[in-house]
Amino acid sequence: MPANVSFEYALAQKKYDEAKNDEEKIIALQEMISRAPAHKGGENLRKDLSRKLASLKAKIEKQAAAGKRSGSTINIKKEGAGQVLIIGSVNSGKSTFLTEFTNANPLIANYPYTTTKPEVGILDYGGALIQLIELPSFLKNHELTPQIYSMIRVSDAIIFIIKDGSLEELDNLISTLEEQDIFTTKKKPNILISKSEFAGVSFVNDHFLSVSKEKAIEIFKSSGFRSHNIILNQKTTLEDLMLLINPRASFVPAICISMPFTIKHKHTKIHRTIPIYDFSLKKEITEKIYEILDKVIVFTKRPGEKADITEPLVLDKGETVLDAARLIHKSIYKSLKSAKVWGSTRYPGQTVSRKYVLKNKDVVEFNI
Repeated sequence: MPANVSFEYALAQKKYDEAKNDEEKIIALQEMISRAPAHKGGENLRKDLSRKLASLKAKIEKQAAAGKRSGSTINIKKEGAGQVLIIGSVNSGKSTFLTEFTNANPLIANYPYTTTKPEVGILDYGGALIQLIELPSFLKNHELTPQIYSMIRVSDAIIFIIKDGSLEELDNLISTLEEQDIFTTKKKPNILISKSEFAGVSFVNDHFLSVSKEKAIEIFKSSGFRSHNIILNQKTTLEDLMLLINPRASFVPAICISMPFTIKHKHTKIHRTIPIYDFSLKKEITEKIYEILDKVIVFTKRPGEKADITEPLVLDKGETVLDAARLIHKSIYKSLKSAKVWGSTRYPGQTVSRKYVLKNKDVVEFNI
């Protein structure tokens, strides 16, 4: 091991040495590069690690190309209001859930690994179409495993499926994802990093630090930060700092569904910030899936006509009348003056500005 490396670098190298496949080695190498020391020897070390990383990526790309020719690849385009992945252990009831909540018709059988490729279905929430994808239970040691983790990282949300409310199953799924730096029980730290014209690492709101400022500065410098302002907007622990500088960290919201094999619960509880719903609570589950996407449905209407409730607009929370106009047509977006809104306004049909933030199930009439 090179001299003068940080404790975090040593942990990353341990992950590399214990990696079971090339995907895990890539993750560890990226972490090692980010935590390599800043001195001259560290630069040479980073170059060596980067060469290893490039070689591994080339190997995986070659394997992926071969897999594509043989059909062993995943290529599902994101569509609709959001992409939500269904994850569970073998025979946990994933296909049953997908069949009940969408238009999909996957194979359902009582033997392991019935699902050998992702199955796609569409959940209709008041006209907002949500893409639900059942993933195979290949979270370890399979040719599709790297592609499955790539899908999880960029998904909008996760639905964990467990049998009979088994918290042990849920913990195993959470831990398996965390081994790949995918976090479902934690949120991305509310900490901003900006480049500074002055040398050194400085903190704004350093009273939020629960570790010494010296230790925090050391952590950032060991990760390559040299001239930066760190703006803390929350109480900040050592774990928060490590999550912040982890280049592989992904934060995906999740809910959990308990499938009744022998036990029916009929209630909701929370485990490690993740709400658990009984499979029978279809309305509550549908509402929660839409809620975790952080979207709002907006209906439109023409002057003197009723609102069109068949094809709503789907916006991110916090988006405005102007953002809604952009989805309709660029000519409306460019010439928009104001709008009338029914729903979240003080009175029905109130005239609002283009910057008015729309709420869920508002009705908007554009004035151009």
